[in-house]
Amino acid sequence: MAAASGLSPAGTLFFSSLCASTFGLGCWQAQRYVEKIEQIERREEELAQNPVELEKDAKCSLAEAMGAGVDFNRNANEVEIVRGHKPVVIKGKFLHEYELLVGPRGPPLGALSSTGPNSGRSQGGMASSPQGFFCLTPFERANNMGTVIVNRGWIPRWDIQQNAAWKRPNGDVTLVGIPSKSEQPRFISPPHDERHPKQLLWFDRLAIEDKSRTTGKSPLLVTETTNTHASDGDGPPFKPSKESVGEFKVSTTTHAGYAVTWFGLSGAGIFMTRKLITRGRA
Repeated sequence: MAAASGLSPAGTLFFSSLCASTFGLGCWQAQRYVEKIEQIERREEELAQNPVELEKDAKCSLAEAMGAGVDFNRNANEVEIVRGHKPVVIKGKFLHEYELLVGPRGPPLGALSSTGPNSGRSQGGMASSPQGFFCLTPFERANNMGTVIVNRGWIPRWDIQQNAAWKRPNGDVTLVGIPSKSEQPRFISPPHDERHPKQLLWFDRLAIEDKSRTTGKSPLLVTETTNTHASDGDGPPFKPSKESVGEFKVSTTTHAGYAVTWFGLSGAGIFMTRKLITRGRA
């Protein structure tokens, strides 16, 4: 019977597998759509909480340290804290002599403008948005509470090229921020430019700890936030608003679009496969 049809058994198996694969991808994207909605709701709930004081010797997560290949010292009886996006308040002083720059990158979301190429939303990365560097500075907490790395905000490339001065608060300060993560090395991660030892191309935890003299401490990375914008007269480093920290790069709309596309391809494949199988039959 298979020989009398318009499609051989091997062809039937091949096209059927394509239909099943695209249907599975549609199901996966539909699942990611639901999960993303839950993640967004959880993130918004956490960001709305009042800032709490960070615990002593706050460290990055074990998964982040292992992914970066750094030594991680944690007491066997110590329970790892699940931080999420809950705001924290820290007191202490910056160690500006160990300041680092990471980039070039586009500005933080909404730091320069709420819309357009300066918003960091429409293009971002290496596209038409202005380019600059994020300023990372070790922060020695008061009362021997340990050291964290603070992402103080974004500095335009022009300011750095012109050796312009930016704000470097001295003495004891109190700031509010959101616990953040460094970037995991990929299969092909670009090497840092050795000609600029104080600049990194990506948020490389191994290099950050080495250049900030915090090797072995696995310090938590905190993104400092603000409620003001550049238009209010605030100078660099430009800080993101609390609401924009940790925004997902892939939106729910994108997941829904992918799901519709894969389901559509699967449906079209089923229709065409059926036509091929029944071709030539009376």
